[in-house]
Formats: sequence, C-alpha cells, structure tokens
Amino acid sequence: MFMFYKYALQGVLTNPLCAEYRNEWRACGEDKEKLVKLALRQQSLPYFITHCQQGKGLSKEYLINEFGDYINGKKLINDADGVAGYTYSLFVGYNGICKPNSDVSAFMWCDCATLDIETAKCSIIYAGCNTELHITCDGYNSVRVYLFDNSKLVIDDADETCSFVIYKYSDESDVDAGRYCLTNNVKAFRKELKL
Repeated sequence: MFMFYKYALQGVLTNPLCAEYRNEWRACGEDKEKLVKLALRQQSLPYFITHCQQGKGLSKEYLINEFGDYINGKKLINDADGVAGYTYSLFVGYNGICKPNSDVSAFMWCDCATLDIETAKCSIIYAGCNTELHITCDGYNSVRVYLFDNSKLVIDDADETCSFVIYKYSDESDVDAGRYCLTNNVKAFRKELKL
C-alpha cells in the first residue's frame, strides 16, 4: 500500500495525484473501509484497476488478505461518489454466481464470475485485471459496463427489454453475446483511457 501511494504521489503510475485525491487518501489513514470507498469512486476505478493490472498497484493476494471483509459480497459500501443511496461492491478473485444489490460493482481477477442482475436494475459495472464476466438479466435492465485490459464480457441471458452500453478501454477487451442474449440493444464503443 505504501509503494502504491508513493508511486501515485510521484507520478510513476501516470500524472501525479491531484491535491484533492492526495488529501483524501492521506485522510483515510489506516481505515480500510474509507480506503475501499475511495477506490470504488467511479472516477477512481479506472486508475485503481489499471495500475493493479499493471502490477504497480495492489496485488490480488494483498486485496484478498488485507481487505477480505470488504470484498466478494461481504460488505456494501454506501455513497462512495457522494450520491445518497448509491451502493458499491468490489469482487476480487471471485468465481461463481453473485447477485449483488449494489448500483456499482467492480470485478478484478475474476476468472469466471456470473453476475445475475435483478429485474429493473440499472447496474454500472467495471471489469479489469483479466476478468471474464458473464451477465444474466431478469428483464427491464439498462446496464453500463466499463471493460479494461484483456477482460471479457459475455452476455449469457438477456431478453429484448434489456439494453447494454459497453465502453472498451483496450483493443484486447472482448464482448460476446451468448446464445440467450435476445436483445438487439447492445452498443460497444472503444474509448481512450485517460488517467
């Protein structure tokens, strides 16, 4: 954690952290919940996921060992972006089926995770660090996905009432509509990663 913070301050990762994030990171101190909340902000997630994948941030093992109480559905984080009522969750090295009730979910190093999205949920999903994420929807869903590095999204099951907007931050990321993806409303865009 110390080296990640040091790299961020020095700009070894990208441009040095802005004063606002530097101060907020310092204010979190050793409070793990505050650190997870800071990392799960939507403006923080691209930075966090990218540097972890590059081996310059936190490792999968470190996150599992040090932040195990806050990942893989054990704890929802509230209001990370300052939006009252919004919930956030982080999945690291998770494989299996999950049905999180969070508004924003981040997946890292998940070899084969399935996200089962409940009816009428407008989920925001981040997937990186070589994640393969499968999605099933119960209907009337509007899903936004941000894909990083060589991560893969598979829409296994979605009816015609569902829609997907996918932002690919890498040419290596992949999107696949599975056999039971019945919606024609899947839009994928290539987007430049700006950290």
